[in-house]
Amino acid sequence: MWMAKTPQADPLAEPGAELGQVTLAGPPVGVALAGERRNVTVCLPGGYHWTPQPGQAVLVVKSGPEGSPCLVGAPEAEGTVPGEVWLSVAPGVGVRLTKDGKLRLQGPVEVDGTLTVNGQEVVP
Repeated sequence: MWMAKTPQADPLAEPGAELGQVTLAGPPVGVALAGERRNVTVCLPGGYHWTPQPGQAVLVVKSGPEGSPCLVGAPEAEGTVPGEVWLSVAPGVGVRLTKDGKLRLQGPVEVDGTLTVNGQEVVP
């Protein structure tokens, strides 16, 4: 007698995405998930450059038939207002683009090259 088999979930299958902790800043990057994964690719939008720090919490997405891991970001550490963008590498240091059109720089600022304000070059 033929009986239809219902698909069984693999109890050892890893989730498609999970939070992990960076173990090696890299390259190559290492992330502790269910076990440590090495040579994890960092996938970011074009123009972005980022190297995660050891101990930092990160989101890893696995794709393809082999479940190749790709680090895609980190949980939000500092609050932002809806519609704002905040780029930061350390607490108290960063660039904030506000929804009202302002650019806010926080921390020491260095300018290499010329600085023009309202059409006038600023000379130190």
